[in-house]
Amino acid sequence: MQIGTTPYIADAPDGGAAGAAPRPWRLRAQAVPARLLRFRIEIILIVVLGGLALGSGMSAPPLVDWDEATYVEVAHEAIANHSYLDFTWNGQAYVKKPPLLFWALIGSFKVFGESEFAARLPSVVAGLATLLLIYLTAAGAAGRLAGTLAALVPLQFYFFIARGGRDCATDAPLLFFLTLALYAILRAREDRRFCALAGAASGLAILSKGLAGTIPLIIAPLAVFVLPGFEAIGSAGLAIVFGCALAVAAPWYLYEALFNPLFWTSFVQHETLARVARHLEDETHSGWYTLHGFWQEIRFLWPLSLPAGALAVAAIGRGTVRKALVGGARRLRSIAPAASLWIVWLAVALGAACAVQTKLPWYVLPALVPTALLTGTLAARALEYRGPMRGAVAGLAALALALILVRVPARWRMIALAHQNERLRSTPSYVMGLKARRVAALHDGGRLYFAGVELPTMVYYSRMHCEFIKAAGGLEPIAGAGGPPRLDRNDLALVDPQGNLVPIANLGSEWNISGPKSPR
Repeated sequence: MQIGTTPYIADAPDGGAAGAAPRPWRLRAQAVPARLLRFRIEIILIVVLGGLALGSGMSAPPLVDWDEATYVEVAHEAIANHSYLDFTWNGQAYVKKPPLLFWALIGSFKVFGESEFAARLPSVVAGLATLLLIYLTAAGAAGRLAGTLAALVPLQFYFFIARGGRDCATDAPLLFFLTLALYAILRAREDRRFCALAGAASGLAILSKGLAGTIPLIIAPLAVFVLPGFEAIGSAGLAIVFGCALAVAAPWYLYEALFNPLFWTSFVQHETLARVARHLEDETHSGWYTLHGFWQEIRFLWPLSLPAGALAVAAIGRGTVRKALVGGARRLRSIAPAASLWIVWLAVALGAACAVQTKLPWYVLPALVPTALLTGTLAARALEYRGPMRGAVAGLAALALALILVRVPARWRMIALAHQNERLRSTPSYVMGLKARRVAALHDGGRLYFAGVELPTMVYYSRMHCEFIKAAGGLEPIAGAGGPPRLDRNDLALVDPQGNLVPIANLGSEWNISGPKSPR
């Protein structure tokens, strides 16, 4: 066999000369597999699996208390009032969250009409886009296999499925723009023009969920001044990042600060500073609660400790380090800066979740993306390892992936059951909202009263303003025009235009009929 720049060509099966040029039809046939390899077919796999996971039940009612129904009602009232900067909920001024999700919902409703599908569509699209960004980030640093594995890991995270894409929530756009900003920072090492993208993405993350969107602005200076490989960004690049973030996020914040008095008391004081400094949830939790929740999300990845240990043993073996540096220097140089950035990202996101005193379990979401990047890259590196102990490392990596895959059906069932239970808990208020709409139609409108806590699902599906009042006695008609009706606890009633009190339903009774523990 001839070795050199000219490939060896065997006798043609059709009797042609060995050195004759291949015929055009044969060149086209040979090019098909090459084109298939160049086309990243794994992207189709990621989109299909991601769509199945995130789009499950996308059109199914009800919208869930509290977040889904709250955000969709805000968008509904914005369209009804033709007001896209000064939002309301249940007729009252609303400035608890930044506007990006509401703008996305408004756009979705105007294009597709108002429905559960249109309400969840922006979040599902953001979740799928996050998976593709994870793929591009890991593939750019460690190859297509690493990108594929990293992008599939989040499909087993409950909070990524529920809050990062399936439900209408601010977390999905936040996660997408965080991932985009960190992807751009990684690319900015070679092309400083990506600094503008990183800054714009950071600004949009801030417009998605306020203080949580500042994570890239914390990581960028750490990368430039601490991590090797990011020096090329420099102070000028950081100035671009911060300047673009300010240009994108500042106009809305400035408008609200100047023209909305509730901005300081509701958004800044209660929704931002109070969450950082105080426990606002019903049950207070210690700092370990966040770490426990994070471990519950990632513990299915424990089999990857097997190839990680094998790689460590191989690395400290005689001559392995030298061979790895000589034989794979280019690959190591490409992976090391990315891995260091992901580790800092994980530390900052997890540290922030632990530091915030309000301990909502999905606050660990920003830490799940770097976890997926690191674990996907580790698995791919072990499978593709070519150094000493190659068989042991690759074999343990294959075993680890097999153990994880075996658990996938059970984990998906757990996620599906947990999500179904969340929707069942909102079904009673959904049913009551529909009953209220029917009763109001029969009585030509009126005012709606509920003796209990705020139920956004009931507000949204009733299509009426609802007064939430304290239970103050028995159910009795209103005498004259003064004051709200006296209702039993969890009673829903309509006061028609003539002043008559029309009982509609009781949440306790409805809970026993359609709630999560009702007989079905």
